Amino acid sequence: MRALILIFSLLIFQPSLAVEPVKEAEFLGSQVVDELPNWFKASFMDFSEDLEEADDEGKHIMIYFHQDGCPYCAKLVQENFHDDALVAKLQKDFDTIETNMWGDRELTDWQGNDYIEKEFSAKMKIQFTPTLVFLNEKGESVLRVNGYQSIDKMQATLNYVSNKTYLNQSYASYLNGLKKDSSGTLNANAIFESGPHLLARSKTLPANKYLAVFFEEPNCTECDFFHKNLLSLDQTQNYLKQMQVVRFNALSDDKLITPSGERTTAKAWYDKLKLTYKPAIVFFDKEGVEVIRKDAYFKEYHLHGIMTYTLSGEYKHQPNFQRYLEDKSDKLRAKGVTVDIWK
Repeated sequence: MRALILIFSLLIFQPSLAVEPVKEAEFLGSQVVDELPNWFKASFMDFSEDLEEADDEGKHIMIYFHQDGCPYCAKLVQENFHDDALVAKLQKDFDTIETNMWGDRELTDWQGNDYIEKEFSAKMKIQFTPTLVFLNEKGESVLRVNGYQSIDKMQATLNYVSNKTYLNQSYASYLNGLKKDSSGTLNANAIFESGPHLLARSKTLPANKYLAVFFEEPNCTECDFFHKNLLSLDQTQNYLKQMQVVRFNALSDDKLITPSGERTTAKAWYDKLKLTYKPAIVFFDKEGVEVIRKDAYFKEYHLHGIMTYTLSGEYKHQPNFQRYLEDKSDKLRAKGVTVDIWK
């Protein structure tokens, strides 16, 4: 009995080992823009008035959607919005109005509906920043461009809109016409399935995996960068191996059947999807519904975020990708994992 009491006493009074809490990891890559260019329009955020004033001057409206700390937005402001030729073009042919994706300023759209900025961004289905939306005099969106665009690409984009080329030619067709050399082959990678590509899937006949559809083109600097720096990563390969992965030359007439069962060509499908960048990736669920698309220049963290957003099924519960990515970042940091959104 005395032995049992002694053991019990030792257990009670044995000092417990202190468990140190996990220190929240760093958040890196965020970039703050101190101030926007002074040539942006000083709008009262009544888009009906803005459209009327722009029409009187023969201009289009360009709405610049951004968010605080966005490194892609900072790159656009610091490089594109300080390029002399680009700025001259913007001032001549466009009224540029900025909108914070998560802002609380009140505004009125061209149909007379009142919103605060974040409600308006949700209505416009803004998923990425920066996003540029171009409006004609009726308030119709004639073009939407997601993500950072190079200075040369943006110059071409502004010409497309200001010259009203959208009235008789799609944006994809317009850009294809500017390409000097469309010969050559695409970058090889074993992750891509060989054809024929019969991608039909539906609610009654779902597929076993999510679908990732790549669109690229020959002699494409951005495509080369993607293959060398992103597609080659083990993590990228691991995510893609969990999907059905196909790739098309967006300039080609290669035949295919889309997830909805439509017979078309690669070039026509790229055009119909209103994609604006190469390489683009469109992700579909097992029933053939588009989940999200990568249609802009993204680095590793955002690319992998799009993939986990799809594979985890979180898109079913959180319709806003930016909210998902913010929550994912917080959870990683709470576990002691450093997050670098500009990696």
